[in-house]
Amino acid sequence: MTELNKALLIELLEYPRKRIVQSMELKFCPHAGFFNSTDPQCIHCYQGMECVWMNHNDELVAVERKSVAELKQQLLIAVDFIDSSLTPHHLSRRNCECENCVWLRRVQKVLDIQ
Repeated sequence: MTELNKALLIELLEYPRKRIVQSMELKFCPHAGFFNSTDPQCIHCYQGMECVWMNHNDELVAVERKSVAELKQQLLIAVDFIDSSLTPHHLSRRNCECENCVWLRRVQKVLDIQ
């Protein structure tokens, strides 16, 4: 895979970062959204997946050091998150032009090609 394609995978992480952070309720989080695998409160928190994903993919992580396979895996997790947040109205994504559906189609196209 060329560096350009890897750069595209990294770019595609930007949208789910924004959406995941928007969805998180951090007001009462003792770790401010940083997952602590030794804290029982984190282990049993309903936002655990989001925290773990953000801790592996936020702007402070050197995602450019990740392999293409790792980037693709993280994008697939993000696709599941975005997809699960859609309402039934989005069942016909081919016609929907909301940010979520446009991003999902873009990721699908990139992952299908590579």
